[in-house]
Amino acid sequence: MTVQGFGGAALFVALVALPSLALRPQDTEAIGETPPVPAAKTVVVELFTSQGCSSCPPADRLLSELSEREPSIIALAFHVDYWNYIGWTDPFSSSAWSERQRRYGTALGADRIYTPQIIVNGRRHAVGSDRREVTRLIEEATAVPALATLDVSVTRLGGQQLSVRMSAAFEQHPAVERLSAWLAIVEDGLETPVTRGENAHRTLENNRVVRQLLAAGTFDARSGSLSGHIELDLDPAWTEENLSLTAFLQDDETLGVHAAATAVIPARL
Repeated sequence: MTVQGFGGAALFVALVALPSLALRPQDTEAIGETPPVPAAKTVVVELFTSQGCSSCPPADRLLSELSEREPSIIALAFHVDYWNYIGWTDPFSSSAWSERQRRYGTALGADRIYTPQIIVNGRRHAVGSDRREVTRLIEEATAVPALATLDVSVTRLGGQQLSVRMSAAFEQHPAVERLSAWLAIVEDGLETPVTRGENAHRTLENNRVVRQLLAAGTFDARSGSLSGHIELDLDPAWTEENLSLTAFLQDDETLGVHAAATAVIPARL
């Protein structure tokens, strides 16, 4: 089990790879579950950004627009920390997100990492503010046959504690052997008055900010299906009504993303 990010969560993980698990109709009726988008049309778009970068706000706006416009686009904003030294410390930044971007750089054969950078389904990258190229990569990714479907449901156990269930069923016998299941806690509607650095005297709005990324297990993709259960506590510093969950399956070697789904967080009773 690995936890990346900040705002530590009490976490219990139980993932089991099963040889023949079929999703039952009642599984899709759990409280707080977002109806799954067909996997062939689900695209994960990761933006590596920083409040200390003057080129990033247009990319932040593009990511928000894509997320709002297309339900099949699952947007995630990872705020890196390597620009913090130039005068402004991004409050959402993490060294773990910088390391995630460096891993993509290695996997994609890129000679450098930069902001703003968008990664589409873990396979292709573009300048995050280049609308035309980003759109092209998303269309390209949509045309790739799906490896699996992923289903996520959320139940509130009480207070800030949640129970998250994940189920994956593979559409075909994959060539890959190891896939990791990840769960991201994402927050929208964040506004920050920036007082120093390249964006000084601006109020920046950030959406789809990854607050925490939970590694929920690694398994043999050839087993046919996956069932997983996580219990976690939300950080009280986060605004619950602006939170959502994103789950995705990622190849350990190539970092390609093969399935994803989102879920809402049930309101307190």
